[in-house]
Amino acid sequence: MAERVVKTGYLLGVSLLVAAIIYFFAANWQGFDRLTKVALSIGMMGLFYGGGAIVAYTVKRHRFLSHWLFVCGAIAFGISVALIGQIYNSHADSFWLFLIWLIPSFFLAFITRYPPLRLLSMLLLQLTFWFYYFPSSYQIERSEWESFVLLLLFAVSNAAILVISRSTMAYAAYVAMHSWLFVLFVIGITEEKFRFWPYVYALLFLALFYFLKRRSYVLLTGVFAGAFFITQYFRFVEQYFQEWVFFSGLLLAAAIIYMGALLVRRTMKRSSSSNTTSASDEKGKVFIALFQALVTAVTSSLVVSSVMGLIALWTNDFSPYVLFSLAIGGFVVPALVWRNGNKVVRYTLLAVGYMLGAFSASGVSVWFLVGYSVALAGLFFRSTIGVRIMTAVALSVYGATIVSHWTDDFRFMLLAVLLLNGVLYTFSKSKYERIVFLSLSFGAFVLMTTDIVDRWDVLFHLLFVATLFGFLFFQKAPYERAVAWGYWWLFFVWKYYEYAWDLLHKSLTFSLAGIALLIVTALFEKRKQLVFTEKSIFRKKGLLIVIIALQVAVIGYMAFSKEQLLTHGKLVKLELVPIDPRSLLQGDYVRLGYEISTVKNVNARGTIQVILRKDEAGVYRFVDIYSLNRKLYHADAYQTGDVLMNGKLNGDTVIYGIESYFVPEKTGGDVQRRARFAYVRVSRTGDAILEKVSDR
Repeated sequence: MAERVVKTGYLLGVSLLVAAIIYFFAANWQGFDRLTKVALSIGMMGLFYGGGAIVAYTVKRHRFLSHWLFVCGAIAFGISVALIGQIYNSHADSFWLFLIWLIPSFFLAFITRYPPLRLLSMLLLQLTFWFYYFPSSYQIERSEWESFVLLLLFAVSNAAILVISRSTMAYAAYVAMHSWLFVLFVIGITEEKFRFWPYVYALLFLALFYFLKRRSYVLLTGVFAGAFFITQYFRFVEQYFQEWVFFSGLLLAAAIIYMGALLVRRTMKRSSSSNTTSASDEKGKVFIALFQALVTAVTSSLVVSSVMGLIALWTNDFSPYVLFSLAIGGFVVPALVWRNGNKVVRYTLLAVGYMLGAFSASGVSVWFLVGYSVALAGLFFRSTIGVRIMTAVALSVYGATIVSHWTDDFRFMLLAVLLLNGVLYTFSKSKYERIVFLSLSFGAFVLMTTDIVDRWDVLFHLLFVATLFGFLFFQKAPYERAVAWGYWWLFFVWKYYEYAWDLLHKSLTFSLAGIALLIVTALFEKRKQLVFTEKSIFRKKGLLIVIIALQVAVIGYMAFSKEQLLTHGKLVKLELVPIDPRSLLQGDYVRLGYEISTVKNVNARGTIQVILRKDEAGVYRFVDIYSLNRKLYHADAYQTGDVLMNGKLNGDTVIYGIESYFVPEKTGGDVQRRARFAYVRVSRTGDAILEKVSDR
């Protein structure tokens, strides 16, 4: 108990400090100059790496803390690279940011074999792929086969990691592989590319289901197969919207139920024959329950959409009371009465009834809805676990709908969901029920900490954090603590993208809370005189020192080269048009589109160097192309006084690397309204860096 409390306290404190640092730099506070920020970022890396080394070699009973600080050092390097991009207005969320971050993180993970570093490397690899294909600050038009090969390459890369990995990272690689295959499928149907892929994708699913033996892989494959079937179905609905499509949806749901039952039996038989575990063990039961839930989710979605589609075709004005009655009499009652029937069929009927009821709940009398909810609550404790879980979800929706009749504040609707599931969690004895009820409770709770600033907001924040801390410190059940940890990390993401409270203020609050937690935890540990035994990850110390030194050198070189360009580059005034988003790590920025970004009568790909010439108003305009793919194009158009600027040509659009201008938090709108021109420094070799934007 005491060991868990100490480790939890240290991890909470460290996570609060890391979040505070990210929030602080993302706020883009103007109180520090450029070089001071760079020095702070390097000092931050030194603090974490140095702190980890000091703890590792002076207080050996704290090896777990030294390991965490080492991971924070790897994260701090990424924050420093992002900060360089923010300070010098490089591309927001550029894939280069994540690639530069990935390389040392990969080697650190390889040397130490520490799972958090492996997970960080896997995440950075996916972010590198994502922002290479989907850049956030500009658009790229790709050919059909270029898109196909790139996305397939991303999937194959993860498949290679899956093959060579012997750790739990294999599951992450498998999920990432399927995610990219699914992205390939979605891009194909939305942009009408590679029309053959859905057929290949379907055959791939069949092959995987046939050859896979491990239950976890079968379950993960089922998740993506379900998403594939649902997407394909809605694609046909959009194209045709006819009766035969909706009846086909009902037949497809029946086929999925039948095939799912066969697959479960086959997988359990293969698993038991391969001397893993018997079909009656705990893992087997969990697999069956999860697979039944997956099949129920897919088939109920198909049935509900088919029923709603048929109703839309057959009637012009359908009463919500009729739909609600159909949901109860046609689906809920048969599912509750048919106790000995096939579980998946029964769960599907129940899910369809609850979903149809949810769609029509807002249109029926509140007292009718209250009576129905009371009846479901009365049947709740006499039902099986699966029925109770589904009924709890339905009662959460109905309860929120009932509360909406008395208040427009959605936080109190969520409060009803929180209280209902909190009570069910308290009295439930089933491990799986408790996990679901706890997840629903925390989900409602975190959504209550939203953008509305009033006394309720403060109260909800305090209660949420206090409840979360209570679970993290004192809950013994590992799965329930895992749920709490998941919402703790989600809370940081939620607060980052929330605009009601400034990032700078959040950073200050998190830093103070983190320091306080670390102090209290250290005092508690000293009082208990605990000793922790954990194997050190610091093998090959010389290589680790070299990697850390290279990280510092990279940050220093990036800052030095940018400063040289700002100091010695020629100042060029350009006309622009901006918009305003928020970066993943770097804070608010204005996305810039330049008048010189469009090149007429050219449609090519590759590196380009353009000729810019100053007009009477002092604005530099595009004149011609000097070189294309390192070959002279119209070099004779260059005149004395002109400026050559490098870029990348994509069709008829040039990307110069100056399309992002980072601003202090909540000032993007003002910059967007007044910005008409950008002032850019251009070196003799044509490299450009954005210095400022202005209205004149």
